[in-house]
Amino acid sequence: MKNIRLTTLFLFAFINTIVSQNTLELIALDHNSKKSSITHISEINFKILTKHKTIAIDPKMFFPVPCKFETFENKVKIEYQNIFNQTLDTTYIITSKKQKIYLLVDKMKDYEVKTFIETSLLENKKWNLDFSSGSCGINANTKLQIIPRENNTILKYKIVKKWNGSGKKIKEKNVIKLSKNDLDKLIIFEKKLRLLNDASKRCMPATYYYLTLGNNKLKFKDETCTNIYNDFLKELIERNN
Repeated sequence: MKNIRLTTLFLFAFINTIVSQNTLELIALDHNSKKSSITHISEINFKILTKHKTIAIDPKMFFPVPCKFETFENKVKIEYQNIFNQTLDTTYIITSKKQKIYLLVDKMKDYEVKTFIETSLLENKKWNLDFSSGSCGINANTKLQIIPRENNTILKYKIVKKWNGSGKKIKEKNVIKLSKNDLDKLIIFEKKLRLLNDASKRCMPATYYYLTLGNNKLKFKDETCTNIYNDFLKELIERNN
């Protein structure tokens, strides 16, 4: 009888171990587009910091290729690099036996830096940004200017789109009153802009940005395909048209 009880206990422990084991997949995801990333999972230098056993990862294949691993933990901590070469760490709670964990490779880690926008507001100076881009036979040139005012800071913009071959042009321009929330988002935009020169080169053609405050000028080259204009400025402009 004693042997039967011991056998039962061991069997119960074995079954419980199997049941509590989780199989997880790591998938590189572009945060803003909510799509599988063009950055391969092997390029983000991830480290799984909790106890685990790797099942499979093939760095020679292209997306979507997940890293599969097993763990008995109820949460997993992972460290990885985003496309701006910043190191991020995040903890995921495991909610199912087979779970996909998405690593947001284009998500920026906020950092301490005094932006031109903040200096513009403090010193009452104009903030200027010029950039050009091209796709699908269309070239676009955009000029933005933030003008600090005591009661309502404004954003002036002018966009000229030109169709290659036909020579057709469309011009858009407007003046937008900026709320505090708008300015906070634009500060994050400039911080992200300042990371582009050290970011991963994921596609062509590049978009060039020229940022000016008084005599201070900065140049940035975007080859990330994140299109930070859409993330931060397109919504602001369309909302006010």
